[in-house]
Amino acid sequence: MSTATIFQRLMKGQAPPVGGIPEPLQDALASVASIRGNFSRLSSLERVLTAVRHKEPDRIPVAPLVNAAARRILGVSFPDYSLKAESAAEVFTASVDFVGADFIVLLLDLSVEAADFGQEMVYPLDSTARPNYDNPLIKDVDGYAKIRPVPFEKSVRMKEQVRLCKIMAERVGLGTMAGGFVFGPLGVLSMMRGAEALFKDCLNHPKKVMAACEAVTETLVEFAQAQCEAGMPAVAIDTLYASWNALPKKVWEEIEGPFAGQIAQAIRDKGGLVGVHNCGHAPYFDVQTKAMDASIMSFAHLPDDCATPREMKEKYGDQLTLIGYVPTPLLVHGTPQQIMDECRRQIDVLGRDGGFILAPGCEYPPNIPLDSAFAMIKAVEK
Repeated sequence: MSTATIFQRLMKGQAPPVGGIPEPLQDALASVASIRGNFSRLSSLERVLTAVRHKEPDRIPVAPLVNAAARRILGVSFPDYSLKAESAAEVFTASVDFVGADFIVLLLDLSVEAADFGQEMVYPLDSTARPNYDNPLIKDVDGYAKIRPVPFEKSVRMKEQVRLCKIMAERVGLGTMAGGFVFGPLGVLSMMRGAEALFKDCLNHPKKVMAACEAVTETLVEFAQAQCEAGMPAVAIDTLYASWNALPKKVWEEIEGPFAGQIAQAIRDKGGLVGVHNCGHAPYFDVQTKAMDASIMSFAHLPDDCATPREMKEKYGDQLTLIGYVPTPLLVHGTPQQIMDECRRQIDVLGRDGGFILAPGCEYPPNIPLDSAFAMIKAVEK
């Protein structure tokens, strides 16, 4: 990204893609913010940039990821939140204004891409949109060959999510940092096939699965780049199945790894930072980082090659900004004090020398009260 383009976006009050700013300039800005943070309050954008560049901000950035849970603030229905960019934008705006956040991820649900490939969807009034599991688009292994790329311009839900990105980029400006979201190709296929059947197919018919991954990836590249062009400085790729409870490491690396790498490169080509989200058990940080050359890792559990949070920080803290990893069951069942205590433990270990953003291990449960989110905000402020 040229200096002129960066300046133009700043003049409009919009955050430039962080990855499009030369690294020496990023480091200089982060260093200045880190010093200033010792005696004054930083903006959310400054705080996140400082953490991402592995310097210590005035306090740990926090991303409660309340997303759909913020519907309750305004009384927006699940279908309107899922299908209307303006309604979703009001929900995300309320999540920042009412709860607070230094960083938001514009995730609606995990079926956005699959819906545009033709998967029949269900939009309940009281829960997250999902595929009709009784009518999967891919009914057998031969169904993978029928998957064709969907031109972004002919999409419906993906275009609506990009509209959401554009609205929020204009609204948050230089305040809260917003990021985009793409479900990885295996994730999209699982929405059209079912996860269990997909895992078996990956083991027994890998070439057929990979052919469908190639078609899906062509669409996801367009989708990711459109989010960058809409003003997102970072885009997360959800590679959920790169984890111990899903696929063997080598299988994931061979089947999805190359395609995830293509999406990541497409994001970098647009000047965006590459994030990874994986809320699986024992995620494979090593091969995901290798495949996508990511800067940010959002996670719910320790990686398979680390026994403690301290070991994870020592092994990956220099190369990744770690986002996590307050357990969602604790958010559902814990008291505010228990949640604050857990946040404090994580901050003490993972917050040193920057490179950490406190967040739930996955999206904030959409049908619980917001007390737990307020507890996370209180924890970082204390």
